[in-house]
Amino acid sequence: MNNILRLVIAILLCQTWLPLPGFAQAQKGEIKGKVIDNESKKPLPYATVAVYLAQDTSLITFRVTDDKGAFRTPGLPLQVRLRVVVSMTGFGVYRKELTLTSTETVADLGEVIMGESTKMLSEVLVTAEVPPIVVRKDTLEFNAASFKTLPTSLVEDLLKKLPGVAVDNAGNISVNGKAVNKILVDGKAFFGDDPKIASRNLPADVIDKVQVMNDLEALRRNPDLPASEIPQVVNLKLKKSIKKGLFGKLYAGTGATGRYEGGGILNIFRDTTQVSILGYSNNLNRPGFGFEDISRIGGFNRSGMNSMMIRSDGGFAINDISFGATGQGIQQSSGAGANFNTLLKNGFQLNGQYFFGNINADLEQVSNANQFLDNWILNTRSTQNQNSNNNSHRLGGKLEGKIDSLTNFSFTPSFTFTNAYSRQNSFTNTLQDVADMLNQSDNRERLTNSSANFTANINLHHRFKKKGRSINFYSRINTGNSGDDQYNTVRNTFYEPQPVTTLLDQYRENDQSNVSVSNNIQYDEPLFKNISGNLQLSSEYFSNRSTIGTYARGDNDTEYQIPLPDLSNLLNRKGWRNNLTTSIRVKLGELSLQPGVRFSTLNIANFFQVSPNLHQNFFYLNPTLNIFWKQLNFTYGSYIQEPEISDLQPIINNTNPLYIFAGNPNLKPALSNNINLNYYKFDTKRLLNINVYSYGSIQRNGIIRERSVSTEGVQTTRPINVNDDIWSLGGGGRLMKDFKFNTKNQFSLGGRMRYSYNKTLIILNNQKSNAKIWELAPSAEARINLDDKIELNQTFSLNNQRSFYTNQDFENRTVNYRTWNSEVIIRTPKKLVWESQLEYRYNSNVAPGLWRSYTRINAAVTYLFLKNDRAQLKLAVYDILNQNLNTYRTIQENIVQDFQTTVLKRYSLLTFTYNIRNFGGKVGGNNSIFRF
Repeated sequence: MNNILRLVIAILLCQTWLPLPGFAQAQKGEIKGKVIDNESKKPLPYATVAVYLAQDTSLITFRVTDDKGAFRTPGLPLQVRLRVVVSMTGFGVYRKELTLTSTETVADLGEVIMGESTKMLSEVLVTAEVPPIVVRKDTLEFNAASFKTLPTSLVEDLLKKLPGVAVDNAGNISVNGKAVNKILVDGKAFFGDDPKIASRNLPADVIDKVQVMNDLEALRRNPDLPASEIPQVVNLKLKKSIKKGLFGKLYAGTGATGRYEGGGILNIFRDTTQVSILGYSNNLNRPGFGFEDISRIGGFNRSGMNSMMIRSDGGFAINDISFGATGQGIQQSSGAGANFNTLLKNGFQLNGQYFFGNINADLEQVSNANQFLDNWILNTRSTQNQNSNNNSHRLGGKLEGKIDSLTNFSFTPSFTFTNAYSRQNSFTNTLQDVADMLNQSDNRERLTNSSANFTANINLHHRFKKKGRSINFYSRINTGNSGDDQYNTVRNTFYEPQPVTTLLDQYRENDQSNVSVSNNIQYDEPLFKNISGNLQLSSEYFSNRSTIGTYARGDNDTEYQIPLPDLSNLLNRKGWRNNLTTSIRVKLGELSLQPGVRFSTLNIANFFQVSPNLHQNFFYLNPTLNIFWKQLNFTYGSYIQEPEISDLQPIINNTNPLYIFAGNPNLKPALSNNINLNYYKFDTKRLLNINVYSYGSIQRNGIIRERSVSTEGVQTTRPINVNDDIWSLGGGGRLMKDFKFNTKNQFSLGGRMRYSYNKTLIILNNQKSNAKIWELAPSAEARINLDDKIELNQTFSLNNQRSFYTNQDFENRTVNYRTWNSEVIIRTPKKLVWESQLEYRYNSNVAPGLWRSYTRINAAVTYLFLKNDRAQLKLAVYDILNQNLNTYRTIQENIVQDFQTTVLKRYSLLTFTYNIRNFGGKVGGNNSIFRF
């Protein structure tokens, strides 16, 4: 362990003062000029200007001319014979040799005149001076050989080196600011239309050309798409076409204190059929595979994802199945499944999938809540211990294709079955002003849950021969049942006005069934040259049933047989939701306006067992507006949300006698008026990404929790509608600048900003107060990649939360966080990869007894061996300082609450992995299968 610590310290020192070759360079030269069409005398944009060494024609750098035909190629060596090659499809090639010197570092070629080519390019085989970029009409083509990558690199690594191409940490691809929604291989779909299946699995060294073009299918569906929103399609031309094969990875690891991991994922494809198989298990509080692996290699994207949840620490769930690290505490996660995809003779694509997931979690958590009341503070500290086990099964599929050349059809059914069990003990102390004890509670709980759900989506889209005329039909069917069985044994002691002990011993069952059927039809009709009409009609039927039965123990003290009518009820809710939206789209150059109006009706019938039935009918008339101008997008609309059925139950939930929840059968739907503003721009000349977004919502008849706190410290909440508007505003932005000095070295620098503002109403012990909560979170990041040999990534972020109250009995509060993340990766020629990660987090205010800050350091070394580095042996040490914590503070209404949860601390792990066909990706950092 001492040797490992020395190794880690050395890596961290490298992270601090490691010299950066390529940035402290000697004097360099540049070549500039302007490319002109000989016939029209107009500038030629997007012509390729490449600079080679004249001696061996090896590529030094290249540029693409801007909209005015100008170019500038800096960073060129001096005292070396250079060859400048300017090329563009349909024009003859321009060549010129020159030498830059220390006295003449700039060569101005002036106007480079390009004449039409006299040769047919299809008859010429070029073996040298291949231009790195060629523009052919609407297609941008990159020559893969001009961009050096590692032997283990994937297509994603190749794309990152292409000018104008951006790939974020999630693998989303954009070209000149436009999103890529499809990757083809030799003009055909590869494992469906998801671009990440190809970008994160195909090796870069089999690619000959990368072609980028507009998505013509998207343009046919919506001819009025603004230029900035036209999706892009990438076609990968292979050196040798792949017809059959397999790729994937197998891994197994073991470590100290019983830690382990193991799994495998395999994809087999032959012509138009693909089969995916995966399985994994670990007790490391993380998924067995990354989200991209599961959704793409595992095939979930092909069969459809009805729901997904992704945590910032890497945990995720798809279609209600957890793949690990989705909850709190220390988790053991296991899973297995299979997915197949095939192309039928009639051109339809058929997909099927089954997956099983299991999560076993142990949770130890301490929470502390300070609630500011009239001249005193209610302090509540709870200690919770819980063990839970969850099993999930999902069977799904998808059938999609073209009925004819103008009609597309898809059908996506899925079945999900879950069962869960948990046992929890919680101990709570409630004090007045952190001194006077009000109560103590010892709550022991057992909970079992089972559910079954079926969902089916049907989509039919037809384009008419008349350009711009189309009709789209979408239908969704959902039905499900769930049952909760909850056993509580609670012993409470209340100290005011005198000590009294109470005992609660009861069983509560909550069975629910839900059915919803929704249909939506949309029709687009071109009216004039730049004006088109849109009509949308949607209708949804929903039916919800909630049965709650509560029982006390019988005389034999073994079974719960005595009904408690005051805590039991049957509730049925049925209703219809209908919307009719009409709008007109007007195009004025690059400006597109789409104003409209929406007619909405909501009819609900509630049937109660213990209170009168209630029928509610609502009608709404609201405007809609969409504005598109270049990269700017603005939308305004409204949304109606009926109350949750659990909030309508006219009985109380007393399973925790210190926190009693009461329902309200008279709740009305809430109406939200929402606006969204987005701006995205990519400056190809400056390699600059700009993204700004903002949103806002004003909610009428919003639902809040009216609360009361008794002198014994018992809190009771009840949902009510409020007349005051509830405001929610937020947004942010991102600015990222890429510096690609050459095809090997890259530096990126940028920053982010996120903000939010929420205004709501607090009603506590019949006192009212407006609460305004602000959050501001700026961050800065820098990334350096030196020929894939050294990578440095740094992120620093701040978070400031403030709460203000109009009632002076509530105290204004401020919370500050600081977080610093640092990562270094070093790849040596001797097949060794060193990597380390450092995370520091500081919280300005915490409750007494909780940690204010922590530092977590992870380090690892990987040895690559076998052909093409297919095998990897990795030794990793997690949380070297043994300080890992999960602590956070929240501000909600007049409550400041701290949480501290037990997490995994220091352990070491030795893992072996084998990449089949070397599709394992670049070793180190986020691309590695082994994520800290």
